[in-house]
Amino acid sequence: MKLSHLALGLIVQVAALTVGGIWGAAIGGVIIGAFIAASGGTGGFRTGFLAAFIATALLLGVAVIRGAPITHFADMIGANFKLPGAALLAVTLLLPALQSGGLAGGIGRVVGRK
Repeated sequence: MKLSHLALGLIVQVAALTVGGIWGAAIGGVIIGAFIAASGGTGGFRTGFLAAFIATALLLGVAVIRGAPITHFADMIGANFKLPGAALLAVTLLLPALQSGGLAGGIGRVVGRK
Protein backbone atom coordinates (compact mmCIF):
# COMPACT_ATOMS: atom_id res chain seq x y z
CA MET A 1 0.00 0.00 0.00
CA LYS A 2 1.50 3.28 -1.11
CA LEU A 3 1.01 6.48 0.82
CA SER A 4 -0.14 8.23 -2.35
CA HIS A 5 -2.88 5.61 -2.82
CA LEU A 6 -3.99 6.12 0.79
CA ALA A 7 -4.01 9.92 0.41
CA LEU A 8 -6.10 9.74 -2.75
CA GLY A 9 -8.36 7.14 -1.14
CA LEU A 10 -8.90 9.37 1.87
CA ILE A 11 -9.86 12.32 -0.33
CA VAL A 12 -12.25 10.13 -2.32
CA GLN A 13 -13.80 8.64 0.81
CA VAL A 14 -14.33 11.97 2.60
CA ALA A 15 -16.10 13.34 -0.47
CA ALA A 16 -18.07 10.13 -1.09
CA LEU A 17 -19.17 9.70 2.53
CA THR A 18 -20.15 13.35 2.79
CA VAL A 19 -22.31 13.20 -0.32
CA GLY A 20 -23.61 9.64 -0.30
CA GLY A 21 -23.29 8.27 3.21
CA ILE A 22 -22.85 4.50 3.36
CA TRP A 23 -23.60 4.21 -0.38
CA GLY A 24 -20.91 6.79 -0.98
CA ALA A 25 -18.43 4.50 0.78
CA ALA A 26 -19.30 1.78 -1.74
CA ILE A 27 -18.80 4.10 -4.70
CA GLY A 28 -15.56 5.35 -3.14
CA GLY A 29 -14.36 1.76 -2.84
CA VAL A 30 -15.04 1.14 -6.51
CA ILE A 31 -13.15 4.31 -7.47
CA ILE A 32 -10.20 3.40 -5.23
CA GLY A 33 -10.08 -0.14 -6.63
CA ALA A 34 -10.17 1.10 -10.22
CA PHE A 35 -7.41 3.62 -9.51
CA ILE A 36 -5.19 1.02 -7.88
CA ALA A 37 -5.76 -1.41 -10.74
CA ALA A 38 -5.03 1.30 -13.31
CA SER A 39 -1.79 2.24 -11.58
CA GLY A 40 -0.73 -1.40 -11.44
CA GLY A 41 -0.63 -1.43 -7.65
CA THR A 42 -1.81 -3.90 -5.07
CA GLY A 43 -3.37 -3.59 -1.64
CA GLY A 44 -6.84 -2.47 -2.68
CA PHE A 45 -8.54 -3.91 0.39
CA ARG A 46 -6.10 -2.33 2.83
CA THR A 47 -6.24 1.03 1.09
CA GLY A 48 -10.04 1.09 0.80
CA PHE A 49 -10.53 -0.13 4.37
CA LEU A 50 -8.12 2.32 5.95
CA ALA A 51 -9.29 5.29 3.87
CA ALA A 52 -12.96 4.71 4.72
CA PHE A 53 -12.19 4.06 8.41
CA ILE A 54 -10.21 7.29 8.73
CA ALA A 55 -12.79 9.28 6.73
CA THR A 56 -15.66 7.99 8.88
CA ALA A 57 -13.79 8.77 12.09
CA LEU A 58 -12.95 12.23 10.75
CA LEU A 59 -16.56 12.98 9.82
CA LEU A 60 -17.84 11.69 13.18
CA GLY A 61 -15.25 13.88 14.90
CA VAL A 62 -16.41 16.92 12.94
CA ALA A 63 -20.01 16.17 13.93
CA VAL A 64 -19.01 15.97 17.60
CA ILE A 65 -17.07 19.24 17.35
CA ARG A 66 -20.14 20.90 15.86
CA GLY A 67 -22.14 19.74 18.88
CA ALA A 68 -24.00 16.70 17.58
CA PRO A 69 -24.89 14.34 20.44
CA ILE A 70 -23.30 11.30 18.79
CA THR A 71 -22.83 9.26 21.97
CA HIS A 72 -26.29 10.12 23.26
CA PHE A 73 -27.81 9.14 19.92
CA ALA A 74 -25.85 5.86 19.89
CA ASP A 75 -26.92 5.09 23.46
CA MET A 76 -30.55 5.80 22.60
CA ILE A 77 -30.49 3.44 19.60
CA GLY A 78 -28.48 0.86 21.54
CA ALA A 79 -31.11 0.79 24.28
CA ASN A 80 -33.63 -0.49 21.72
CA PHE A 81 -31.36 -3.44 20.90
CA LYS A 82 -29.82 -3.98 24.34
CA LEU A 83 -26.40 -2.93 23.04
CA PRO A 84 -24.00 -0.38 24.48
CA GLY A 85 -23.62 2.82 22.48
CA ALA A 86 -19.90 2.14 22.03
CA ALA A 87 -20.74 -1.03 20.08
CA LEU A 88 -22.90 0.97 17.68
CA LEU A 89 -20.14 3.54 17.21
CA ALA A 90 -17.69 0.73 16.44
CA VAL A 91 -20.07 -0.71 13.85
CA THR A 92 -20.53 2.80 12.43
CA LEU A 93 -16.77 2.93 11.85
CA LEU A 94 -16.40 -0.64 10.57
CA LEU A 95 -19.32 -0.93 8.15
CA PRO A 96 -18.15 1.66 5.58
CA ALA A 97 -14.56 0.48 6.01
CA LEU A 98 -15.41 -3.17 5.29
CA GLN A 99 -17.67 -2.23 2.42
CA SER A 100 -15.11 0.06 0.80
CA GLY A 101 -12.22 -2.31 1.41
CA GLY A 102 -14.07 -5.27 -0.05
CA LEU A 103 -15.12 -3.41 -3.16
CA ALA A 104 -11.71 -1.79 -3.65
CA GLY A 105 -9.97 -5.15 -3.28
CA GLY A 106 -12.42 -6.94 -5.56
CA ILE A 107 -12.38 -4.30 -8.28
CA GLY A 108 -8.61 -3.96 -8.03
CA ARG A 109 -8.17 -7.71 -8.42
CA VAL A 110 -10.67 -8.19 -11.26
CA VAL A 111 -9.70 -5.12 -13.29
CA GLY A 112 -6.00 -5.58 -12.58
CA ARG A 113 -5.85 -9.09 -14.10
CA LYS A 114 -3.65 -9.44 -17.11
